[in-house]
Amino acid sequence: MAAGDNLAGGTYTPSFTFTGLSGVRDYTQLVLLKRPDAASNWALVGTHVPTTGSNAAPVLSRTGVTGFSDFTAGGDANVNPLPVELVSFTAQAQGRVVALTWRTASEKNSSRFEVERSANGSDFERIATVAAAGSSPNAQAYAYTDSQLLSGVTLLYYRLHQLDLDGQAAYSPVRSVAIASPPAGLTVFPNPATRAATLAGALPGTRVLVLDALGRTVLTATVDAAGTAALVLPDGLASGIYVVRAGTQAQQLVIE
Repeated sequence: MAAGDNLAGGTYTPSFTFTGLSGVRDYTQLVLLKRPDAASNWALVGTHVPTTGSNAAPVLSRTGVTGFSDFTAGGDANVNPLPVELVSFTAQAQGRVVALTWRTASEKNSSRFEVERSANGSDFERIATVAAAGSSPNAQAYAYTDSQLLSGVTLLYYRLHQLDLDGQAAYSPVRSVAIASPPAGLTVFPNPATRAATLAGALPGTRVLVLDALGRTVLTATVDAAGTAALVLPDGLASGIYVVRAGTQAQQLVIE
């Protein structure tokens, strides 16, 4: 079945054979889960078909399913326990970086968290590894900042791959993050200027420096929420060429 084939209505019976699942102790307790897209929660859809196969290769099926989407295996954590009890996982854009935070209620023989990222919600790659607490009955807090964002991508997906010391593993829910497009570039106007100028095209909150030909700071300002900063030039400032710097960007300003 393919999305966009123009078929309407009807139901189907998906059946999948899973391999490479760690920590499965009773394959008969596994079920097939479905979700519309990577930003949605997994859910039981249709009617469960008794699982066949083995712990190494369980075969999961459901009848009466509608809609094309993602599928995965799930089950009772008391029967097929996970190495980590994850209670929260958040991803938040902060300018041109994404801050990831997560908390666990308890951990048993946990090894590490592999932070994975995707540009389409399906194909994930590992971007970082964070050491886990090992064994702890207490809540633990973790954080990672993704500062190397993919160029030209405005929506990113993140998930955690939790790995245990004895080989058990599990994935967290997927979190999607909208990324603001980078500024097209700094502009300063009017240019040349006499008493004041306006800087535009910078990230909000960025510190702005106006430097003279010797690299000395003659004025500082902060970019507002609209990406602009008012540059009120000091009295008696000599005419000449100055540099306006905002973060890693710079623009020349001529003062008459």
